[in-house]
Amino acid sequence: MKPIVDNADILQQAKALHAKIRAWRRQIHRYPELSFTETRTAGLIASALFDLGIEPETEVAKTGVVGVIKGGDGPVVGLRADMDALPITEQNGADFDSTRPGLMHACGHDAHTAMLLGAATILKALADRGQLPGTVRLLFQPSEEDQDDEDKSGGMRMVEEGALDGLDAVFGLHVDTGLPVGTVATRPGPMMASADTFMLTLYGQAAHAARPHQGLDTIALAAHVIQAVHQIVSRRLDPIGEGVITIGTIQGGTKDNIIAGTVTMTGTIRSFTPENRDLLYTELRRACQIVEPLGGRFELDLRAGYPPLANDEAMADLMLSAARDLLGDEQVRVAEKIMAAEDFSFMAQA
Repeated sequence: MKPIVDNADILQQAKALHAKIRAWRRQIHRYPELSFTETRTAGLIASALFDLGIEPETEVAKTGVVGVIKGGDGPVVGLRADMDALPITEQNGADFDSTRPGLMHACGHDAHTAMLLGAATILKALADRGQLPGTVRLLFQPSEEDQDDEDKSGGMRMVEEGALDGLDAVFGLHVDTGLPVGTVATRPGPMMASADTFMLTLYGQAAHAARPHQGLDTIALAAHVIQAVHQIVSRRLDPIGEGVITIGTIQGGTKDNIIAGTVTMTGTIRSFTPENRDLLYTELRRACQIVEPLGGRFELDLRAGYPPLANDEAMADLMLSAARDLLGDEQVRVAEKIMAAEDFSFMAQA
């Protein structure tokens, strides 16, 4: 049976849209917006969809946008792009640099949004010609980079508000400077790690440095904890498994001749499976308990972030097959797992 869609035609349309997609991306890049403040970006998206004949639904998950392209009676598929920028000062010197000091699209979400607008253009044209066998839901998601005061990211809020209800599948993407231009990569199963954060406060007893026996040196306690934490992955996690615990900051003491009474540490926990995630949580608590027989105490605040991202195996295989048909075998790779996190994981689990 002859396919409804011709790959050569799709590639030709994509190449013809290159200048327009680049213009969208540069416009978004000039005006970066932080998580859940992407109102200007949402306005650009809504206007572009309206011009394509797609009715935009705005204020989804606060500042997100959803559009629907209706085709035949086939599957309903979601395509997701994130929209938010980062609190970074741009120093690239390009003529489309950020116009907002301290804000920058440093993670490629401007490109993701522009790419989805490009895909919408092609898909709408196919639908208008009766060549789209199913329905496509365009998901322009806010706040991938951060969570709100209820500890919810844009992806989590979109799921909770029903933006994915009725979908048979959902696909997202992320640009990667480590891949050659024009190359596509993904993998079935675990793809990206969970990312959780913690704050640990240790309590000893402050004293004068000349009288250490009158206090309890919390910096010494911290040294024991750090050693224990650094053995969790190598000695408590199955060697076949994968995980990382990083202590990123440590603060303690007030003066060079005073034994510290408190020490605070912060860090992250990353893993690829829910089981390893729970194990690392448990072992971190056990490592902290080492201070108790020594007379100290601790407070551990664990903040759950994004869960592991695991691709549906059938959908990942379908995507790799379609990419090979479209681009050729040389341009398609099976990706390595990445310890970074992505809140698309909430959509993948939905």
